[in-house]
Formats: sequence, structure tokens, C-alpha cells
Amino acid sequence: MRSPYPTGIDHVRAVRGKAARHVTYNNTRRDPRAAEFYLSKEWRELRPVIMSVYEYVDIYALYVEHQLITLKDSDPIHHIIELEEDWEQRLNPLNLIPLSHRTHNTITALYKQSNASMKATQTQLRSLIDYHFKEAGGYEKVLCDRFLVAPPLFFGENSPRENQDTGE
Repeated sequence: MRSPYPTGIDHVRAVRGKAARHVTYNNTRRDPRAAEFYLSKEWRELRPVIMSVYEYVDIYALYVEHQLITLKDSDPIHHIIELEEDWEQRLNPLNLIPLSHRTHNTITALYKQSNASMKATQTQLRSLIDYHFKEAGGYEKVLCDRFLVAPPLFFGENSPRENQDTGE
């Protein structure tokens, strides 16, 4: 019985076909700055960390569609605030959520419906993140524990920001 999965030369052709599709997309449709960003060292280092923070689970599918989808390394990480909207958010862990390809297509379609739909979807994604990490003390705590974001600076006694507004 023949395996349903490509092997040997068929596998190489399948992998090259997928790679060629991404190269074509990057060269013809994606903003050149974004294409360069997705190849950057910073992105390649952050990507697996974000996947591990979410334990390779698509939380949109889990909580909205009630399906447990285990992600693969090849699945996309979605920028809640997209690169075109705010370039400065591109490496912000609080702006990233890993999704399956199917879920990413769903989110992209919701973003494209209208500005109101995009804003509502962004709010929904942030709510799902908050809900998912609530028992762990919140997403920001999880990220601080993994040294992905700095702990917040507090005003008050002995704060280096204590006299910031007065210029002292």
C-alpha cells in the first residue's frame, strides 16, 4: 500500500512548491519591508518563543470554535495590530498570537470585512488571550516570567520615575 504522504522526490517537489509559493507571495504581494522583517534574526528568534508561550495551541479555535488545534512550527503568528497599521508593534509579544492556517484565514477575512469588524476581532483576540492566561496571573506576567517583556515601572517611593514630571 502506498503512503498518502509524499516521499523522496515527490516530497522534495512538495516542499519546493510551498517554498516557491511563499517566495512568489513575498516578491509580488507583500510589502518589501514586511518580507524582509519575516526573514530577520529578531523574528526567527521570537517566533518559536511565542509558539511555546501558547504551548502550540490555537486559542481562537479552542475558545471560539471549541476545537483543540495543535500548531506546527510552520503555522502563522498573527500580528493583532498589523504591520501596516503600526510597524512599531512588529516584535511586541503582547501583539502576537499563533494561529492555525485555517484560523488565520478566518481572522484575515474578518479584518477585511470592515474597519469595525477588524477592531471587534482585535478586541476579541485580546479577550481570548486574557482569558487563556488568567489562571497564570495574566499574559503580561507570563511574558515577564519568560523575560519577553520588562516588568512595569511603578511610580512611588524609590522609583526612578518618581520625579519625572517635575523635571527634578
